[in-house]
Amino acid sequence: MGEHRGNWVWPGALAVVIAVVLAGCSSSSSSSTTTTGAGTTAPSTTGGTAPPGGNSPGVTATSINVGAISTLTGSIASDFNGLAPGVQAYFDMVNAQGGINGRKLNLAWNLDDGGQSSQFTQLTHTLIDQDHAFAVMVASYWFTPNYFVETKTPTYGYNVSGNWATAPNLFGAGGNSVQNYAAGVPFYAFAMKQTHSKSIAVISYGPAITSSYDACNTSATVLKQAGYNVSYVDVGAQLGGSFSSAVQRMQQSGTDFVMSCMQESDNITLARDIQQYGLHVTQLWLSGYDRSLLAQYHSLMQGVYLGNNGTVPYEVGTSDPSTYPGMAQYLAAMNKYEPAFTYNGVAVQGWQSAALLADAIKQAGNNLTQANIINITNHFTANSSGGLSTVTNWETAHTTTTYPTCTGFVKVVGTKFVPVWATGKQVFVCLGKNSSKNPVPVTPPVGTPGT
Repeated sequence: MGEHRGNWVWPGALAVVIAVVLAGCSSSSSSSTTTTGAGTTAPSTTGGTAPPGGNSPGVTATSINVGAISTLTGSIASDFNGLAPGVQAYFDMVNAQGGINGRKLNLAWNLDDGGQSSQFTQLTHTLIDQDHAFAVMVASYWFTPNYFVETKTPTYGYNVSGNWATAPNLFGAGGNSVQNYAAGVPFYAFAMKQTHSKSIAVISYGPAITSSYDACNTSATVLKQAGYNVSYVDVGAQLGGSFSSAVQRMQQSGTDFVMSCMQESDNITLARDIQQYGLHVTQLWLSGYDRSLLAQYHSLMQGVYLGNNGTVPYEVGTSDPSTYPGMAQYLAAMNKYEPAFTYNGVAVQGWQSAALLADAIKQAGNNLTQANIINITNHFTANSSGGLSTVTNWETAHTTTTYPTCTGFVKVVGTKFVPVWATGKQVFVCLGKNSSKNPVPVTPPVGTPGT
């Protein structure tokens, strides 16, 4: 989320980009082997016999050693430190079952770039040249793909930097290696249709905060082209500002649907201003699917819709575990091994990344080389990232959006997020290409969780 996640994104990375801007562009623990910083000592890979077949750094007769680079300290750490716990919980679950083909998965290095681009570059060389990691997991705004691509290292993680496309060894979590904001527009049109809305306002920050600006600016343009009444556009809103003037303009223009591409705290301020001025509108937020936020502001969030892109909502993992065993398995393992990060969106991406690597390792057997892992993964045509996301066709996901694309919507009802608009037990709505004018759901692709 063929690539039915669609390689498009709700700006879940929005808070990250904002945090970096606010910081002037300037931890969690794993089981036993997690360390931070550039001075990590690599575990020995000479104690066992490496499998036949070529280049297998980090592989012993009993283990496969993987590294991670995340921002674990500094002002933006909370936006990145969930990836390694998600990876670790998946590895712990697999290892408790005996590992894969006789080998344990070991998150041997969890390095901290401190929110600094120069440190990220240094740690890249540390993991690849010194530690000889078999694969690398990444959660950093400062991700630069050059050396990963040059060394053909299997690389997985959180695509917040927008530069995960093209290279065959870069695997954005949940199939999100290509960012395509236009592919999300039919879902906004679908939300308007479902709520019988006639006039939409879009609001985002300016071009300096690209994930916010690109999402809403693209949406306003495409919706206008499709014939929708885009009654108000503000793609230059201020971080931490007041939105009373914008709400009054919406009121004057007859707006009945508001789409926000802003961060959670500003969405709350917007909702407060909407309530204060008595504006009766449907709200769709692209950021705010957060249980702690809902617990604090449920009175302001009533009736708000949120998109969850191609990821299964947490709620069905407990309400319908037989239909969504992947989410049920995720919740159980996270609650057992990394409970502080169970409902962390980046931890989900860590789990997805670990699951994708593990799927390839299973198929590789004794031909456990980096090249073979990359080759196997790029022949997955319907991979669901451990059952957490709509299926990805990795034969095309590095470069293009494959249709139909699918997403899930949730609505705030009381103190809960409730999945909406899908049919039966399905949580995903799937739409075809160029469906903005008349968004009619189609059957989810084979392999989609819930089918």
